[in-house]
Amino acid sequence: MIKLICYNKCGVNFVGVIGTDPITHGLIGATLSTLSGHPIQMSDPVFLGCTLGAMLPDLDIVTYFKGKINYLMKHRGVSHSLFALSGMALGLGSFLYFIYPTTSWAVIVFWTLIGTLSHGLSDVLNSYGAELLWPVYRKKITVDMVIVTDPVVFGLFLFSLVVSMIYPDFSTDSTLAALIFSICYLSYREIDRRKTRKKLMQKYKITDQTCIKVLPAMYRPFNWSFLLFQETEVRFGIVLGENPKILKTLPCYDPDAPLIANAMEGELAEIFNQFTPYCHVLLKEDGSQQKVEFLDLRYWDKEDFLYTGEVLMLPDGQIGEETFYPFRSRNSTGIVLEY
Repeated sequence: MIKLICYNKCGVNFVGVIGTDPITHGLIGATLSTLSGHPIQMSDPVFLGCTLGAMLPDLDIVTYFKGKINYLMKHRGVSHSLFALSGMALGLGSFLYFIYPTTSWAVIVFWTLIGTLSHGLSDVLNSYGAELLWPVYRKKITVDMVIVTDPVVFGLFLFSLVVSMIYPDFSTDSTLAALIFSICYLSYREIDRRKTRKKLMQKYKITDQTCIKVLPAMYRPFNWSFLLFQETEVRFGIVLGENPKILKTLPCYDPDAPLIANAMEGELAEIFNQFTPYCHVLLKEDGSQQKVEFLDLRYWDKEDFLYTGEVLMLPDGQIGEETFYPFRSRNSTGIVLEY
């Protein structure tokens, strides 16, 4: 069991970041509900089911009260699986039918399911991903296409919802237009990502496309970041317009090196292996102390990776202390793990 004994300084910022997710999903759910032909009214069970259903999976925010690390590991986990999304739709839809029995149970449950599914599918679009296929496949699935809250998709659905509220007769058309434009935009993003990967392969003389990963750039919705996995090093960079720029070069690590192998047996290694598919490990010397550093290579925040961790190694090569740093580049004090 991990006990958190030191909390970072960025708690307010952290809560602010996780708080934007339900709002975005609720907006999408409310907009999709207009396709049912039901009005946008707080007394309409279809509108409520689709809207609340789209927000319901983020109730896993309650895990935040057990600590930031616990939230990072549990968020978008079981509650975002197809199994859970279907169960939530069935439960919430049945509850709404109990309150509003004049509307068909099947209709309410169906549109509530549309809402919950829209949440899971949209979360797969960004680098954080979701455990959509739990329990069959327990890793987060992601297509690395957009940032967490993409302004284009958000703007399209917001505009559609406003139109639907002002001009109810055009609600279906406006929602279909938002869906079509969103699909076109996401298709463009995928085409652009493939073109960007091809250009990067040519520039850096890479022949194996599995050695390069193109990701949405954090805080830059229309740009890309990238990872180059080479024989002796891993390079992280960002593409601004047509110009790629390397921001960090990291040496490859030997997993069989004694200190790294020992650090990989710790809780911090387990956290990073569950939290990110792009975990990198570094052996560092800080004066007379030796440390093993863990990096999540997905998110770059100004001067450093957003999520990092350090393992202080004792002279005998065993783990002395493990610290997780959310928002490392913002001078967070970190969270020390205690057993």
